[in-house]
Amino acid sequence: MALGVPAVPFTYVAHLLGIVAIVLVLFWNLHFRGGLAWNSDNKAQIFNLHPVLMLIGLIIIGGEAIISYKSLPLKKEVKKLIHLVLHAHALVLGIIGICAAFKNHNESGIANLYSLHSWLGIGVISLYGIQWIFGVCGIFLPWREFRVKT
Repeated sequence: MALGVPAVPFTYVAHLLGIVAIVLVLFWNLHFRGGLAWNSDNKAQIFNLHPVLMLIGLIIIGGEAIISYKSLPLKKEVKKLIHLVLHAHALVLGIIGICAAFKNHNESGIANLYSLHSWLGIGVISLYGIQWIFGVCGIFLPWREFRVKT
C-alpha cells in the first residue's frame, strides 16, 4: 500500500480479466477453429494449442506468480518458492506452446521462424528462461553473492 490504495480490488480485477481472457480464447479455439489436439489430421487443431498455452502459461500463470509474491500472507521464503514454482510452470507451458507452433509448421510444410512474431516469441521465451535461471541462482542457492544494490 505504498500509494495509499488497497491492492485487493486490483487483484480481483486482474483475476476477473484473466478468467475472461481464458474463456474467450478457449471459446474461439473450440467453437470457431475446430478444437485442440496434439495429434490430428486437422493441423489447425495442433496450432490452436499455441495461443491457449501461451495465454495460460505466460500471461495467467506468470501473472499469478507476480501477484502471489506480493499478496500472499506467508513467510518470505514460502512466497519465493511459490513464485519460483509458478514461473517454472509458466515457462514449461510457454515452451510447449512454441513446440505446438513448430509441430504444426513442420507437419503442414510451413517454414519456421518466418515472421517477426516468431522471432520475438523465441526471444521472449529465451529471456524468460534466463531470468528464471538467474532468479533460482540469485535467490535460492547458498553461494549467491550477486545482489542488486538499492
